[in-house]
Amino acid sequence: MGTARELNVSRHRIAWAVGAMLIVLLAFEGHHLAGLIPELDRLIEKVGPLGPLVYIAAIVVLEPFLFPNAIFGLAAGAVFGLWEGFLYYFGAVYLANMVVYLIGRRLLRKPVLHQLDKRPSIRNAAAAAKTEGAGLVFWLRVIPMNPAFLSYALGALQTAPRSVAIGTLGIAPHMFVDVYLGRVAAHVTKMAGQGYAGWQTKGVVLLLGLVAVFVVSWRITRIARTQIRGAR
Repeated sequence: MGTARELNVSRHRIAWAVGAMLIVLLAFEGHHLAGLIPELDRLIEKVGPLGPLVYIAAIVVLEPFLFPNAIFGLAAGAVFGLWEGFLYYFGAVYLANMVVYLIGRRLLRKPVLHQLDKRPSIRNAAAAAKTEGAGLVFWLRVIPMNPAFLSYALGALQTAPRSVAIGTLGIAPHMFVDVYLGRVAAHVTKMAGQGYAGWQTKGVVLLLGLVAVFVVSWRITRIARTQIRGAR
């Protein structure tokens, strides 16, 4: 689909690789940070229900500025846990991208179209999605690129709201990887703080699960590329 998307995918893969190396580093040196985990847990308890609301609001506010979502995903896994973190992260990014789509469609259409002239690969993909509908939007979302820019493009090119609403569910796979990575990092830090005797079954399962998550994500991305090429 062109160099622009390939560059975005490469950046996301680099982020995942850095995250994986960080986990290895935490396994050996995480005892220096382990004391911060209980403090963070207590802080979350003090904030109470406002914590998730502040987290979601931060994503919605920053998404239009193309802020990298992976940072929020890692934080969600570390702070809220795997499933709760994924729920908050996915819900916030989904909501934020629908807002960005409306901004691109109603308020910033001309500036976005001007930017798309410089990025023909993304413009062509978004234009194809307007014709193909929710299915192609979904596969475009599966590709781990910055979702906000694609939302701007879909809005500026007047892609149907229903297609965008359904297709944006495709952000889920790489959102889950981000959260899982954050969860593993937090667990590894705790285990390092307890000494290597703390590496029990849960830690091993999480690390094996991380490998599985990466493999599944890679496979889904390859399927998405095939579907996108077929729609051109």
